[in-house]
Order: sequence, then structure tokens, then C-alpha cells
Amino acid sequence: MFLTIRGLLEERGVKTEDSAYRDCSDGLLDFKITTGDFYEMPYGDEGYLRFKNTADVMSFEQLAAVLEKMNGLRFNHREDFPYYCENIEIIKKALAEDPDSVCVEGGPCLFSDYEVMARIKLKDGEELLYDFTTGKRYKDGSETELDENPNPEFADFLAGRAEEIEDLNFYTVKPDITYQEYMHVLLPFVVADALDVPLVISLPDMSYRKELHSMTEHLEAEVRDKARDSFDSMLNYVTDMYLRLIERLNGILKIEKLTVFHSRDEAVMERFEEARRPYIERNKILRGLTDNMVRIEAIKDYISMPALPLYVYGSTTIIEVNSVIEIDSYRKCRKAHKGAATFCAILFSEMLSRDGENVNYTAPVEYKEYGHFRQEL
Repeated sequence: MFLTIRGLLEERGVKTEDSAYRDCSDGLLDFKITTGDFYEMPYGDEGYLRFKNTADVMSFEQLAAVLEKMNGLRFNHREDFPYYCENIEIIKKALAEDPDSVCVEGGPCLFSDYEVMARIKLKDGEELLYDFTTGKRYKDGSETELDENPNPEFADFLAGRAEEIEDLNFYTVKPDITYQEYMHVLLPFVVADALDVPLVISLPDMSYRKELHSMTEHLEAEVRDKARDSFDSMLNYVTDMYLRLIERLNGILKIEKLTVFHSRDEAVMERFEEARRPYIERNKILRGLTDNMVRIEAIKDYISMPALPLYVYGSTTIIEVNSVIEIDSYRKCRKAHKGAATFCAILFSEMLSRDGENVNYTAPVEYKEYGHFRQEL
């Protein structure tokens, strides 16, 4: 079941014509929102909907009415979906008074469900196939049907039966970037271009690697090392897809100050690990992050990456341009860096895949719309 702005208003007893959205198009009012219903109306019936007590739901016109420079956004479908915004007035003030303090940060997940396979060969000859992202096992060792109730899931299998594993290798069936992933790169670019500020694009390959290293620590050394090499090869192949897209977009938009964060840029990686330590490695921040020790280091990365402009450029007004599903990481990052930087958000909705039922991240491969990018610039 999907949410819409119109439906959220009706459920709260608010007529669209009496709300802040009275002048919005039917397309926006009926846009299929895939988040959970974590909305409230803190400003009253004529105010904006607010998501997770953080971001106000706005049309592009409403956003640009406050932050006029957004009218220069070079993006053909900019009016088609809602934006989740926080501290827009602060961005406007910072651009007027101290533009050098402002920077945009954003970036994609590198791959999604059903795209990366882990093939396990046991010493007794049995072979198993897992989906790395969901952790679920494929039935009959083929890439056709997942066992919805695997026992155990991938990480638990590696930990529990490590001594039985003879070989583990990874490969991807991902042929290109999806439209949603394209948006994760395009929108930070066009916002930085419209506001004429620096940009940091985060490609979190190191986070996937940390998770994989944690999963494989119980394996025999030879098996472990070979598995990690296989994973690295797959990961570099996927990361290179994004690096080519970034190069192409910057050839058009020509962002003057651009940093692309990924593990093969060792200088930026070292700066990231060092600069985040006093903010993240504190009990106040680490407490309650997760009970899953396989994922703890990756989660530290995810709640640190929005602060990359602070680490790289010393920026103190940071605009997170990302999917709204990243709002929890954004809030945790904001909390960890309180007093060091002011965080602002222009978040966008997840798009439905071609099946009309799933977002691209969770859609089966045949519905992910690889490479079919609309003409956006």
C-alpha cells in the first residue's frame, strides 16, 4: 500500500484546498510515496506535513519559493515528486552571508537486492547460492527463486559452518546503473550546480568491504583471502560504473570543487577515518546503533558520510541531498556532529520500478530499469 500527500491529509481530516498543498498539481498530490506513515502536521492544518519529526514535505515550487537559487536547477523532472526539506532558510542565509561554508553531499547504494551472488562450495561437494544483500539462499543453487525462510541466512551460515567451506566467490549480475541510482548521483550534482557550491559524492565501497570482512573472519585463511579478493573484484567493477557516470555528469555541469569518496582514493579515506573519530567513536553515539556486530563498522560509515564536507573542505553548512530512506543516518550524523556543523536536507522520494509494486532497490532484476535514464539535463 502506498501513501500520497492527498491521502495523508484526508486521514488527518484536512481538505487539500485548505492545506499548504492547495496549489499543487494532481501528479504531486497523488505521487506514490513508499515510506511508512511517520507523518505529522506540527504547524496546523495549513502547514506542511513533516516526516519523522525532521523534514517538511514540499513541492519543488514551495522549495524554490524559499531557496530562490533552486529555480536554476537543471533537471527536467524536478516538479514531479515531493522533496523532504530541513533548514532551507539556513541554507539561504549561509549562501548570502558565507557561501564558502556551504557544501552538498550525497551518493548511492552501490547495488541492491538480487544483484550480487555469493556461491559457496562445501568440502562434501554441495554448492549453495546466496543473495548477498538480502542474505537469503536461492533454491536449487540457481538464480531464479529465493527461499523466503532460509535457515540460516548468509552471515550466520559462514559463521556456523566455516570449517566446512572449501570455496566462496562473488559475482554480480548487475549490467548497469538503475534509474534510482542515477538519481542518487544526478540530484546532488544539479543542486550543487544550482547553488554554486562544492560537492562530495560518496561511493561507500569500503562499507560493503568492512561488512564482508566481518562475515568471513571465521573462514580458513586460504578460503577467506580468496573470497575477499573475489568480492573486491566485483566491488571495483560496480564502483567503476558510478565513477564513469560522475565523470560524464561533471563534463556537463563542471562543478569547480568536487570530491568523489571511495576506497581507492586513499588520501580521502585516511582523512575520513581520522576526522570522524572524535565525533563517532563516543559511547553516546555508539550506544544503541546496532546489535549486529557484522554491520557495526559499516553503520559507523553511513552515519559519518553526510559529514564528509566538514572533513574534506571544512564546510559548516552541509546540505544532504539523498533518498528520504537515508533520513535516519542523516539524523544520527547531525546528532554526532552537533556544534561542529549545521546540517540541512533536500531529500527525494524512492521511485517505483517498472513492476509498479517495488522500489528499484527491492525489485526483481527484470524490473530494475537498468540504463534507461530519462533525459534529465
